[in-house]
Amino acid sequence: MKVLVCGSTGCVGQAVVRALRSRGHEVVEGARSARDGDRSMQVDFMRERTPEAWAARLSARGVDAVVNCVGILMASRTQSFERVHAAGPIELFRGAARAGVRRVVQISALGVGDDADSLAMPYLRSKLLADESLAALPLDWTVLRPALVYGPRSQSAALFATLASLPVISLPGGGTQRLQPIHVFELAEAVARRIEDDTPHREVLELGGADVLSYREMLARYRDALGLGEALWLPLPMLLMKLAGWLAEALPQKVFCRDTMRLLERGSVPARNAAAALLGRAPTAFAQGLAITRPEAMLNLRVELSPPVAALMRASLAFMWLYTALVSALLRDASGVMALLARCGFEGDAGIAALVFSCTLNTALGLMVLMRPSARVYALQSAAIVGYTVTAAVRMPELTIDHCGPLVKNLPMLAAVLTLWLAHRAPKEQGRPFRDERPIMKGLAVRLNPSRTPPA
Repeated sequence: MKVLVCGSTGCVGQAVVRALRSRGHEVVEGARSARDGDRSMQVDFMRERTPEAWAARLSARGVDAVVNCVGILMASRTQSFERVHAAGPIELFRGAARAGVRRVVQISALGVGDDADSLAMPYLRSKLLADESLAALPLDWTVLRPALVYGPRSQSAALFATLASLPVISLPGGGTQRLQPIHVFELAEAVARRIEDDTPHREVLELGGADVLSYREMLARYRDALGLGEALWLPLPMLLMKLAGWLAEALPQKVFCRDTMRLLERGSVPARNAAAALLGRAPTAFAQGLAITRPEAMLNLRVELSPPVAALMRASLAFMWLYTALVSALLRDASGVMALLARCGFEGDAGIAALVFSCTLNTALGLMVLMRPSARVYALQSAAIVGYTVTAAVRMPELTIDHCGPLVKNLPMLAAVLTLWLAHRAPKEQGRPFRDERPIMKGLAVRLNPSRTPPA
């Protein structure tokens, strides 16, 4: 069968092209950057093209089926939801009907509907317009509405992997949103099977993976797949995250905005998951999918330290904290610590209280980093270094230009703490049941990526 795949350079489109070709189909790759050729077609939904013109192009190529994988998460000056998601695909679908194309598969989005909330979101509303237009045409059609898609080239997966790799991970609304991610390889396999199915279809199907996870659980799986250790989880109000999304819209990125926060708030779990019916088997577990195609974060924050180097760094930090506490406690007048506290506004009894607190904190930090290092310990050390530095800089600004750099030296010390934090690995949880799903994923890798050797 000859299939036109629109959006062939994107995450879903590229996987669909690979899946169809691995099953013996002839594929015409449609993309904005493509030129018309034997195996490619220039497809730019921002350019108006009549259904008659589309019909002529499809007929001339002998296209039997069309798969539309074109989609954007954020509108821009050069790409609008109205053209990319609605008007452009509608022109194509109508042209396909005129040309006698046998089958059309439209990759839509989970959450598309006629409720007031979804209609208020340009992303979902524009998808709905194309879905409804396709449903009104006299041809075989399937609208697939996948949950969150992850895998190679997924921009959202790269964003989540980046967020998961941070030492402090923010959790919008507490991170309780329910998600059911599906691997792009399995979405592509579902598309290929639907293209090959000779049974007439005119239906909308929702697809999801095997696992329903909270947002926090999903990020934890990403972190495990990246081989990272402990992190601190920071619940944040959803309103604050939407504000951050609004600010991020001014940055050169295409994933994080107010609408993506609203989509996350809605969750992404199919009401009725059709993945197993389309695949002929259960979809793959999320952790195993990440094991086959390891996520790639936009920033590589993974740090590997040999045990002797890590031990030396921890011992050095421990010595610094303990030495400071000991000298301050035993030689408070000779060391000048009371004079420094007085200049910071702590005199008399307040100075003694501040000294006791500082010595206790320094002693605790020294012992913990030496004997029981953890993400919380490194976070507390970082906060203490920043707190001491800022307080001294504000109260004693002359220290900022001291030729010996008493405050500037805190920067490499902070860097050492952060390095140890990023390199820290917590012991693996014991007693967790393990189900070996490698045979399932081996088959998946062979079917959809024949050039890749599956892991043993």
